[in-house]
Amino acid sequence: GGLLRGVRDVFHSKFLVLRSSIIGTGVGMIPGIGASVVDWLAYSLAKRTCRNSESFGKGDIRGVIAPESANNAKEGGALVPTLLFGIPGTATSAMLLGGLLLLGIQVGPTMVSTDLPVTLSIGWTLAVANVFGTMACLMLVLPMARLTAVPANRIMPFLIVVIIIAAYQSTLAWGDIIVLLGLGGLGWVMKRAGWPRAPLLIGAVLAVNVERYLHISVSRYGTDWLTDPVVIGIGIVSVLIVLGGTRKTIETDEQKVESGAAQGERREES
Repeated sequence: GGLLRGVRDVFHSKFLVLRSSIIGTGVGMIPGIGASVVDWLAYSLAKRTCRNSESFGKGDIRGVIAPESANNAKEGGALVPTLLFGIPGTATSAMLLGGLLLLGIQVGPTMVSTDLPVTLSIGWTLAVANVFGTMACLMLVLPMARLTAVPANRIMPFLIVVIIIAAYQSTLAWGDIIVLLGLGGLGWVMKRAGWPRAPLLIGAVLAVNVERYLHISVSRYGTDWLTDPVVIGIGIVSVLIVLGGTRKTIETDEQKVESGAAQGERREES
């Protein structure tokens, strides 16, 4: 049935799962940033690198597999700064850090030396939790799937109320609701125009942190950090990803134009 087909789809996209999991682990190591953008990064990269990606957003299961794989993997990556430096990468790791401190466990480099058994226990607990979580989801997937049969005009009022309350409760400022409505309208316009919304969201989330850490780096090290091999490597990889995605977009547009021209010629001949 549909459940087995979903499992087969995951195994069929095993390389996509692996790549997205690596992205989730790496981005999850970045405190305060990874949790908010990892889904969009994995989805955008999958859309740029997978074949026949024009079906993304139209029911292609790969558009779900990629961000969910990264989302699951980010928790493991978030454990690195949490346990080694005491800097939680996600809300979940912040709760874990608080629990460790209450138990009198001092996080830091000792977590990979004298307290290594504790670190291994946390890792195994996370792995077992994923297994049990998967089993629970498989048991509940059929009842939850029935929610898709609910008409959109019945569920949208409830969702709108929840979204507005969530936007207001974070700072208790009416300005947040105005921003919500403005960005919602902008997103609707971009969707109607066929413009991607993920880059805008990623830029909005990362802009403040990028500016802050760039200022810190320049203030402390000037421009010397630009010659660091790690920075150069990350820059080269980023440029290659952008060029590869741009090339694929151009090729896809050319194929659409050629396909449209061919269909027009066939209509004229008929």
